Amino acid sequence: MNRSWIQAPCISDEYEKGVEDFLQFAQQHAPVFGGNYLCPCVNCVNGRHQSLDDIRSHLICDGFSLSYTNWIWHDELPDMSTTANTESQHVQIKDRMEDMIRDLGQKGFLHAHAPYYEELQIDSKLPLYLGCTTYTRLSVVLALENLKAIFGWSDKSLTELLVLLKNMLPNENTLPKSHYDAKKILCPVGMEYQKIHACRNDCILYGNEFAEMRNCPTCGVSRYKVNDGENNYDVGTNNNHPIKVCWYLLVIPRFKRLLASADESSNHKWHAFGRINDGLL
Repeated sequence: MNRSWIQAPCISDEYEKGVEDFLQFAQQHAPVFGGNYLCPCVNCVNGRHQSLDDIRSHLICDGFSLSYTNWIWHDELPDMSTTANTESQHVQIKDRMEDMIRDLGQKGFLHAHAPYYEELQIDSKLPLYLGCTTYTRLSVVLALENLKAIFGWSDKSLTELLVLLKNMLPNENTLPKSHYDAKKILCPVGMEYQKIHACRNDCILYGNEFAEMRNCPTCGVSRYKVNDGENNYDVGTNNNHPIKVCWYLLVIPRFKRLLASADESSNHKWHAFGRINDGLL
């Protein structure tokens, strides 16, 4: 079935016909959950089920998820025509992974996290199993984590999947055995952040001129947990643990990560140069 309509404008006849074809396909093939079907719109593709009428409205208003081209969650079996697309995806994953590692290999990161960077380099070249030329340990973890994010899998479900796949693969495979182990592999890929202490009542952040204060200048509440018998949030006697902490993601590293890949950089310019500017929403 032709899927090109997915990228067509939502107000076009081509897109509306494609939506009706999809609804017909879903009604004939997809599993039903309480009379509802999995909605593939950009807001519900993570696992929300809707009636056919609601799905039609969602697809017209919100759009069809561009990444959902093989309708496996609506009982479509993969065919030979997907082989070329799969190979293309493998190439894209490899290219982006190389861009990511090159970005992490900058002197600042390498100096501060040399062991992690070396492990990342090893995992990026370590085959999934002996003789595998398609996936490395790092690439398969990235692919599974992407699927987890797209379809809203729980940590436990990914762990169960990893256990199943590990048993299916040849012996001595390098697949991690749990989501926790997979996260440790991706640890160096994580974004930089700063922890900033905050007032329990959200009056201030303990930075700049407030950095050395132990009590909020606005409400007087202690910055640290204390055992004075009056506040139900107090625990123990150690006064070096802050009551509230704000996690701040630094802007510059985020921009650098977003623009590290040439493909992703071109995507960020789409609204200015790629979209149809016909005066319609």
